Amino acid sequence: MSTKLTKLLQSGRQVFNLDDLGIIWGQKKRSDTRQSARDYAAQGSLKRLKPGVYALPHVDLDTYAIANKILAPSYVTGLSILTDAGLSYQYTDKVFSIALYNKSYEVDGSNFIYSQAKPSVLFNSLGLDEKAKFSIASTERAIADLIYLSKGQYPFEKVEGIDWDLLESCGEIYDCAFEYLY
Repeated sequence: MSTKLTKLLQSGRQVFNLDDLGIIWGQKKRSDTRQSARDYAAQGSLKRLKPGVYALPHVDLDTYAIANKILAPSYVTGLSILTDAGLSYQYTDKVFSIALYNKSYEVDGSNFIYSQAKPSVLFNSLGLDEKAKFSIASTERAIADLIYLSKGQYPFEKVEGIDWDLLESCGEIYDCAFEYLY
């Protein structure tokens, strides 16, 4: 196995963009990194998910990790988070995220939906969990995001276990009030 592939395996990550690969491989030129990634993808040592985004092959990929790499910067939020937390009965096969602009992709059999937010919202870390592999919203931040994106019209099914103080603080990111949820 090549040194470059060993470094990828040792990184603990599954999904990489060209910047990640350049840093891990110690390549200064983006064109060199792009060519190396293409070569490894052609050999089957890397899986090309979309231009500039690669994954280790034969690994059960985490869709949240993919979401953060397809469109960066971004964080997973909304119905994806509420479903995981058991606060929504709606099933969705889509991964919802916040980014700097609206975009959607189908990658590796999954649908990724990005909703636009101002930089002051996207880069505010309140209620975000910056895990080593990906960035996701807390339940409270996901609720604040949904209220903002739906202009207050999102039908919440369950609100048990919500940290109301954190929700109120997350609402201040958007200058929203959440009185109707109480």
